[in-house]
Amino acid sequence: MKKLTLVALLSTVSFSAFAAEPCKPYVSVNAGYSWGFNGKSTYTSYNNFTSTSPTFTRALGKQPKGMTASFIAGYAFNDAMRAEVGFDWNPKLKSTVNIFNLETQELGGHATVAYDFNNNTAVTPFLFGSLGFVSAEATIKASNRADSSTLNQNYASTVTTFYLQAAPAGTVGTTTLDSKKSARKTLMTYKVGMGLAMKAGQGVDLEVRYGLGGKTQDWTPITDLAVSSVSGTAAADTYVAKTVTIKQMMDHSLTAGVRFTF
Repeated sequence: MKKLTLVALLSTVSFSAFAAEPCKPYVSVNAGYSWGFNGKSTYTSYNNFTSTSPTFTRALGKQPKGMTASFIAGYAFNDAMRAEVGFDWNPKLKSTVNIFNLETQELGGHATVAYDFNNNTAVTPFLFGSLGFVSAEATIKASNRADSSTLNQNYASTVTTFYLQAAPAGTVGTTTLDSKKSARKTLMTYKVGMGLAMKAGQGVDLEVRYGLGGKTQDWTPITDLAVSSVSGTAAADTYVAKTVTIKQMMDHSLTAGVRFTF
C-alpha cells in the first residue's frame, strides 16, 4: 500500500512539473526559418515579356525564404488553454518573380490561442492557431540567368549581368537603377501549427514550433520597371513590366525558443 501511495505521489509531482502553470503570465522569444510555397505572380506587360496576352500568371521562380523571429507575451488560463500576443520580424525574405529578385522585410503582430496536451513526461505537445498582420516592403533588383527561366532561355551564357531600369508608360529609362523600394503594404496573416515544450528549469521551458500559414491578400510590389541585358535604352534586349502582383502566398515556418513563466 505504501508503495502504491509513493508511486501515485511521484506521478502527481511529475505531472505537475511539466504541466503548464495555470493563471500565470509568460514571455517567449523564438527564432527560426520560414520558406514559402505555392506563391504565384500575375503580371501585365508592355512588350517582350514572353507572353502574347497582356496578363499572364506563373509560379514564382524562387519561393520566399529567410529568417524569422518573434517575441511573445502569453497567459495560461489553466493547465491546457493559453492565449498569446506577439511581435513578428522577418528581416529578409528572398524570392524571384520572373525577371525580378525581391528582398522583402516584414514587421507585424499576431494573436494566438494554444492548447497543451499535458502528460506525465518531460515533453508537452501543443496545438495553436493565429491571426495577425504584417507590414511588408520589398527591395527590387534585376534577376539573373540562374534565378530567372525567362532570362536563361533568351540570353546566351555570355550574358551574366542584367540591369534594372525605370519604365514609366512602357518606355525604358536611360538611367540604370541599383534597386528600387516598393510601397509598404499591410497584409492580413493566418497560421496553424503544432509544437513541443520541454521543462528546462523552474519557470523555464524550451519550445519548438512548426507553423503553416499564409497571407489573405494579393500584393503588387512592382510597377513600371524593366530588366535589360545592357544599360540604357535597348528595347530589343529589355523586358518591361507594367505591374507584377504576388498572390496565393503561403509558407512553412520552424522556430525554436525559450519560454519564461512568472
